[in-house]
Amino acid sequence: MNPDGPTCLGDTDPGAPTPSHILDMLPGLVAYFGLDLRYRYANERYSEWRGVSGRTMVGKYVREIVGERNYPLIAGKLREAAAGTPVVYEYDIFDGEQQRRVQGSYVPDVDAAGNVIGIIALVTDISLRDDLQRRIARGEAMFNEAFENAPIGNAIVDLEGRLIRSNRAFAAMLARSQEEMTTLSIVDITHPDDLDADLELLRSVLRKERDGYWLEKRYVRKDGSFLYGKLVVSVVRNDTGDAVRFLAHVEDITQRREAERKLIETNARLSLVTAAIPGGSWHLDVATGRFETSQALAQFVCGPASTTLDQESYASRIHPDDLASVDLASLLRGEVDQSTVDYRLDTVSGTRWMRCDRRLLRDAHGAPEQIIGVAIDFTEEHERRALAESQASTDPLTGLLNRRGLDQRLQALPQQCPCGVLAIDLDGFKQVNDQLGHDAGDAILTQTAERLRAVTRSTDLVARLGGDEFAVVLVGLELPALQALAERATARLQTHFATVAGSHLRVGASVGATWSPQPPTSGGILARADSALYQAKAEGRGRLRVLV
Repeated sequence: MNPDGPTCLGDTDPGAPTPSHILDMLPGLVAYFGLDLRYRYANERYSEWRGVSGRTMVGKYVREIVGERNYPLIAGKLREAAAGTPVVYEYDIFDGEQQRRVQGSYVPDVDAAGNVIGIIALVTDISLRDDLQRRIARGEAMFNEAFENAPIGNAIVDLEGRLIRSNRAFAAMLARSQEEMTTLSIVDITHPDDLDADLELLRSVLRKERDGYWLEKRYVRKDGSFLYGKLVVSVVRNDTGDAVRFLAHVEDITQRREAERKLIETNARLSLVTAAIPGGSWHLDVATGRFETSQALAQFVCGPASTTLDQESYASRIHPDDLASVDLASLLRGEVDQSTVDYRLDTVSGTRWMRCDRRLLRDAHGAPEQIIGVAIDFTEEHERRALAESQASTDPLTGLLNRRGLDQRLQALPQQCPCGVLAIDLDGFKQVNDQLGHDAGDAILTQTAERLRAVTRSTDLVARLGGDEFAVVLVGLELPALQALAERATARLQTHFATVAGSHLRVGASVGATWSPQPPTSGGILARADSALYQAKAEGRGRLRVLV
């Protein structure tokens, strides 16, 4: 090329493309230097890049355009090209405070004789390319870091199902080395019973029906044992949408599956227990006050058609005398974490005794959150216990209270409760036992009990203290009525007993009576009643003695 003209390369044939037009068609930043390193031409892109118009740039020495900081390197490379050697190199240029990376290509322009007559400069700004490469490198580093150090198993799988790469967690999961993992395929590490499901999903990705999938399956360790894993697969596709790689993420869920299995077994056992034991459960949400019973408890109370009961409906079935005992206030306030109560409940099977275990559940801050209750029918146990207590406090022959039963009932009386007390001893009873036998004696005792019940009220306490000794506590009796009732009881015990009728034996009773404004105790009013009895016996048979 032979550059001419003040602003561009010299034109030659007016009808042919000029050298400047040819350079204008080249991509990128293009300039033309003379051997004196002065600009002869610069295309529009180059001019814009340098921030100087093309006409202003022509004739300028390279130093004036590129600046002192960039001049030494650029001038040196231009001289190499002027000497006939093409030069390609990368360098940083500085435009004020901004630094950019560029690639310079300097090509000698020779004439027909082979002489260098100028230098064609092609400059490419590669800052964006380098930045992209750095970003790619950072992305690859981040991917490698995340892939390798993830707490779950990671693997890259080819289209044939072979493991191209595995991280440490996945290798450790299967008790193998990372190198060993690359010799395996998904067929080698998948439990045979789970393989078909995995492969079918993989094929659906290859058919472009989906871009990934997940499933839970069993993986085979090196020793032949297996673990449960949650597999999540995503696909990497090329520009045409065809799959090229699979990314697999595997989480070991063996413990979770084992916990689920145990929970299922526990629930199954609980269902069997619930079905076998009459009753059910309920729960109360403390914040909302919502109360619900289980279906089993609702059906126990109301019949097979019921599904649940609210608090009002359930409470209406509790015996009125037991409502105070089932109060939940202490649990709601968080004062206690559990309590057990017994109460009577009206059910489809009649009134049943229920034992309810109540537990308080707290939130993360320790505040009451829920109350759970389990109510079980223990009517038979309650009746057995009541019978046992009755037998322990009752005389088996007469059905009256024994000494233990009398003491228990006396302790339960209010402190301000006036009482009259009769101490009774049968006259002639020993002769009946000695001459007619114990059966006759037992008959006398039984009839004595019946006569004492007949002359007392249902609220009074009648007891056989042992042998032929009896006691009557007239609960709530005022002093003026004591004499009349004691006389009536004494008279009732003097009439003939059936078992000794026709014999020369006669049985009667001596009675000692006293009164107290408070319930009697063994060391107080009862002892005074005994003293009255001894005085009556000393006076003869069938006597009554009253001490107040």
